[in-house]
Amino acid sequence: MKKYLFLFATALLSAFLSSCESTTTPSTGNAVFTDSTLFILSEGGFGKNNAELDGYSFKKDSLSRNIIQPLGDIGNDIQIFGKRVYAVMENSNKIISINPDSAADHVSIQFPAGSTPYNMAAVSASEVWVSELYGKEIAVINVNSNTLTSSISIDTSLAYISVFNGKAYLLTNANNLEVIDIATKNVLSNKYIGDYPAQIVIDSSRNSIIVLTYGDAYVAKTLPKILWIDANTFAVKDSITIAKSDFVNQMILAGSKVFLTYGTRLDMLDLATHKISPFLTTVYYKGIYDSPTNTLIVGRGSFSAAGNVDILDATSGVVKKTFPAGILPGHFVIYRK
Repeated sequence: MKKYLFLFATALLSAFLSSCESTTTPSTGNAVFTDSTLFILSEGGFGKNNAELDGYSFKKDSLSRNIIQPLGDIGNDIQIFGKRVYAVMENSNKIISINPDSAADHVSIQFPAGSTPYNMAAVSASEVWVSELYGKEIAVINVNSNTLTSSISIDTSLAYISVFNGKAYLLTNANNLEVIDIATKNVLSNKYIGDYPAQIVIDSSRNSIIVLTYGDAYVAKTLPKILWIDANTFAVKDSITIAKSDFVNQMILAGSKVFLTYGTRLDMLDLATHKISPFLTTVYYKGIYDSPTNTLIVGRGSFSAAGNVDILDATSGVVKKTFPAGILPGHFVIYRK
C-alpha cells in the first residue's frame, strides 16, 4: 500500500501533535454557505468511516461541522471544479460532488470495486482525471454530469497526478514520473524518479515540475528528495536530499516559496535559490496557501483524535485563527463568491 508509507514515518506525529482550545464557536446544522468559505477535509482513521467535511465562513467567523454525514473513509483530496466542491473518499471508492450553496445537494460518483481514487486534476472545463492507487488506469470524470465516463490505461498503478501546459504528470507505483500528452493520450516520457514519489507542485514561472519522493525506509535506506524537473525535456535539473531523520509530509506552494511540513517543524524552501530555512517549530500535517490574504492554512492532529486548523500569517508565522476539525485535517479549498 504505497500511500501508507507515510504512516510509518509519521506515526511519531501523535506524540507531538495536540489539540488546543478553539477560538471559534461552532455553529450547528448550517449547510448553506453564502459567503467565502474554507472547506476542511479531515482524513479520519483508516477503516473507521469517520472522514469529516467542515466549512468555515470567513465573513461570519463561524464553523459548521460534519456538513455531510456519513462522509466516508479516508478523505484524501478536495478541489473545486466549476461551482462544485469535489472530495475524494479513498477507502470508500467514491468522489462526492457538493454544491457549496446548499450541501444537501450532493452526489456520489462511485468507483468500481478495486478502483481506489486518490487525487484529481482538471484537464478541461468539463473533464477531470483521477489517479487510482491500485488500478492501472486514470479514471475520467465529466463534471457536468458528475459521472465516470471512461478510463485511460497505463502500465502500472499510480498514486499522484498533476496537470501543466497540456500534459499530465503522473507519479506511479513503479517509482516513475510518467508524462502523458492530454490531447493525444500519448506517453511522452516514463522514467524512474525516486523511491516512493509522493507529490508534485508546479513552479510555472520557472517552467518546473517539483517532485517530492519519500525514499524507501524498508530496505537499505534511500533518502527522500525534492527534485526539479524541466517541464519540456523532463530532465532533472536540480535536487535536494532530505536528512535521514526528517520526513516531509507535504510541499505547500506559496508564490516564490514552498512551505515544507515535517514531523517536527515547518520549514520554508526558496524557489529561486533552492535553499531551505527554518520557519516554525510547530508540527503541522498538511495545508494550503491563500495568496489574496497571504495566509497559510494548516492542519494538526493525530491519527486517533480530533485535530485543529490554524490560519497563519505566511510572512511572520503568527497564528491569526484556530478552530477544531476532525481526525487528521489536511485537505483544504476556498470557495469564493
